[in-house]
Amino acid sequence: MGRLFGPVIGVRGLSRAGSRKVTVSLGKPRRMKSGKDWECPFRIGGLGTRGIQYGYGVDAIQALTSALEGIRVTLERSGKRLSWIGGNPGDPGFERPVPSALGLKFSQRLNRMIDREVAQFVRVQERRHARSAKSAKR
Repeated sequence: MGRLFGPVIGVRGLSRAGSRKVTVSLGKPRRMKSGKDWECPFRIGGLGTRGIQYGYGVDAIQALTSALEGIRVTLERSGKRLSWIGGNPGDPGFERPVPSALGLKFSQRLNRMIDREVAQFVRVQERRHARSAKSAKR
């Protein structure tokens, strides 16, 4: 007999155009039977995947993060254009984390790149907003 899902800590409903709803359920991280490592269950209903899947880690936070990444990868691999209520069309709301398994220097470099891109995007948006505010005053 398989392991039970356990307490649910989060559910997100996703929709795809012209189709039924997809539901993502995330379980509470828990110690594995070995007592050393952790697992965090998740399941995705309405996508054709079956059963409980898990994220794993050396602690509860890593298992939770791993489960969220597993959800993101599963949704992406489905090829379905899924959207959540708070997002844009095609955005299921599960972001890609910056990987830390490739070393601290590498993840710091990626974070600096992301910070630069975000800052550049914000500057462009601020300039556009300032131009449109200026045009509206004329």
